[in-house]
Amino acid sequence: MTTYYFDMDGVLADFHKAYATNKAVAMNRAAMANLEPFADNVATVKALIAAGLKVYILTKAANEAGMMGKVDWLAKFIPELDMANFICIVGHGKKVDYIREAGVLVDDDPKNTRPWVKAGYEAITLTAKGEPVTVAL
Repeated sequence: MTTYYFDMDGVLADFHKAYATNKAVAMNRAAMANLEPFADNVATVKALIAAGLKVYILTKAANEAGMMGKVDWLAKFIPELDMANFICIVGHGKKVDYIREAGVLVDDDPKNTRPWVKAGYEAITLTAKGEPVTVAL
Protein backbone atom coordinates (compact mmCIF):
# COMPACT_ATOMS: atom_id res chain seq x y z
CA MET A 1 0.00 0.00 0.00
CA THR A 2 1.48 3.31 -1.11
CA THR A 3 1.76 6.33 1.18
CA TYR A 4 1.50 9.79 -0.36
CA TYR A 5 2.83 13.17 0.75
CA PHE A 6 1.17 16.18 -0.89
CA ASP A 7 2.50 19.71 -0.96
CA MET A 8 -0.18 22.40 -0.59
CA ASP A 9 0.99 25.56 -2.39
CA GLY A 10 0.88 24.97 -6.13
CA VAL A 11 -0.45 21.41 -5.77
CA LEU A 12 -3.65 21.60 -3.70
CA ALA A 13 -4.12 25.37 -3.38
CA ASP A 14 -3.48 28.24 -5.79
CA PHE A 15 -1.02 30.14 -3.63
CA HIS A 16 0.74 31.71 -6.61
CA LYS A 17 -2.40 33.38 -7.95
CA ALA A 18 -3.02 34.98 -4.54
CA TYR A 19 0.66 35.92 -4.15
CA ALA A 20 0.60 37.78 -7.48
CA THR A 21 -1.82 40.32 -5.99
CA ASN A 22 -0.88 40.12 -2.29
CA LYS A 23 2.79 39.50 -1.44
CA ALA A 24 1.90 39.14 2.27
CA VAL A 25 -0.53 36.25 1.69
CA ALA A 26 1.94 33.70 3.13
CA MET A 27 1.94 35.47 6.49
CA ASN A 28 -1.80 36.05 6.77
CA ARG A 29 -4.00 33.36 8.31
CA ALA A 30 -7.24 34.45 6.63
CA ALA A 31 -5.59 34.82 3.22
CA MET A 32 -4.03 31.35 3.44
CA ALA A 33 -7.30 29.82 4.63
CA ASN A 34 -9.12 31.17 1.60
CA LEU A 35 -6.78 30.15 -1.20
CA GLU A 36 -8.58 28.76 -4.22
CA PRO A 37 -8.33 24.95 -4.30
CA PHE A 38 -7.13 22.96 -7.29
CA ALA A 39 -10.28 20.83 -7.41
CA ASP A 40 -8.80 17.87 -9.31
CA ASN A 41 -5.96 17.41 -6.83
CA VAL A 42 -8.21 17.92 -3.81
CA ALA A 43 -10.47 15.20 -5.26
CA THR A 44 -7.44 12.93 -5.69
CA VAL A 45 -6.46 13.36 -2.04
CA LYS A 46 -10.03 12.68 -0.93
CA ALA A 47 -10.17 9.54 -3.11
CA LEU A 48 -6.89 8.24 -1.67
CA ILE A 49 -8.13 8.78 1.88
CA ALA A 50 -11.48 7.12 1.05
CA ALA A 51 -9.59 4.13 -0.41
CA GLY A 52 -7.79 3.70 2.91
CA LEU A 53 -4.39 4.89 1.75
CA LYS A 54 -2.23 6.96 4.05
CA VAL A 55 -1.98 10.59 2.97
CA TYR A 56 0.24 13.21 4.55
CA ILE A 57 0.20 16.91 3.80
CA LEU A 58 3.82 18.07 3.83
CA THR A 59 4.08 21.82 3.38
CA LYS A 60 6.01 24.88 4.44
CA ALA A 61 4.75 28.09 6.04
CA ALA A 62 6.37 31.48 6.42
CA ASN A 63 5.21 31.84 10.02
CA GLU A 64 2.73 30.54 12.59
CA ALA A 65 -0.16 32.54 11.08
CA GLY A 66 0.52 31.02 7.67
CA MET A 67 0.56 27.56 9.22
CA MET A 68 -2.76 28.14 10.97
CA GLY A 69 -4.22 29.38 7.68
CA LYS A 70 -3.21 26.06 6.12
CA VAL A 71 -4.90 24.18 8.99
CA ASP A 72 -8.06 26.22 8.37
CA TRP A 73 -7.84 25.56 4.62
CA LEU A 74 -7.56 21.80 5.17
CA ALA A 75 -10.51 21.83 7.57
CA LYS A 76 -12.56 23.54 4.86
CA PHE A 77 -11.48 21.60 1.77
CA ILE A 78 -10.17 18.23 3.03
CA PRO A 79 -11.91 17.61 6.38
CA GLU A 80 -11.33 13.86 5.90
CA LEU A 81 -7.61 14.33 6.54
CA ASP A 82 -6.35 13.03 9.89
CA MET A 83 -4.58 16.15 11.20
CA ALA A 84 -1.93 13.90 12.74
CA ASN A 85 -0.84 13.57 9.10
CA PHE A 86 -0.34 17.33 8.67
CA ILE A 87 3.36 18.18 8.63
CA CYS A 88 4.19 21.87 8.38
CA ILE A 89 7.72 23.21 8.31
CA VAL A 90 7.65 26.76 9.64
CA GLY A 91 10.56 28.71 8.23
CA HIS A 92 13.45 26.84 6.64
CA GLY A 93 13.85 23.10 6.38
CA LYS A 94 13.99 20.32 3.83
CA LYS A 95 10.92 18.20 3.24
CA VAL A 96 13.06 15.07 2.92
CA ASP A 97 13.99 15.50 6.60
CA TYR A 98 10.33 15.10 7.59
CA ILE A 99 9.64 11.68 6.06
CA ARG A 100 7.65 9.58 8.55
CA GLU A 101 7.50 6.49 6.36
CA ALA A 102 8.41 5.58 2.78
CA GLY A 103 6.11 7.27 0.32
CA VAL A 104 5.62 9.31 -2.83
CA LEU A 105 6.02 13.09 -2.64
CA VAL A 106 3.76 15.15 -4.92
CA ASP A 107 5.23 18.64 -5.22
CA ASP A 108 5.60 21.44 -7.76
CA ASP A 109 9.17 22.34 -6.77
CA PRO A 110 12.13 20.23 -7.92
CA LYS A 111 14.10 21.61 -4.94
CA ASN A 112 11.84 19.37 -2.85
CA THR A 113 11.48 16.36 -5.14
CA ARG A 114 15.17 15.96 -6.09
CA PRO A 115 16.38 15.32 -2.51
CA TRP A 116 13.38 13.05 -1.96
CA VAL A 117 14.38 10.87 -4.92
CA LYS A 118 18.06 11.03 -3.93
CA ALA A 119 17.05 9.58 -0.53
CA GLY A 120 15.57 6.59 -2.38
CA TYR A 121 11.88 7.51 -2.50
CA GLU A 122 9.50 8.24 -5.37
CA ALA A 123 8.34 11.72 -6.29
CA ILE A 124 5.97 13.32 -8.76
CA THR A 125 7.06 16.81 -9.82
CA LEU A 126 4.26 18.88 -11.30
CA THR A 127 5.39 20.86 -14.32
CA ALA A 128 2.61 23.45 -13.94
CA LYS A 129 0.91 24.86 -10.85
CA GLY A 130 -2.23 22.86 -10.14
CA GLU A 131 -1.50 20.27 -12.81
CA PRO A 132 -3.83 17.32 -12.14
CA VAL A 133 -2.08 14.41 -10.44
CA THR A 134 -2.85 10.86 -11.46
CA VAL A 135 -2.04 8.20 -8.87
CA ALA A 136 -3.03 4.57 -8.49
CA LEU A 137 -5.70 3.78 -5.94
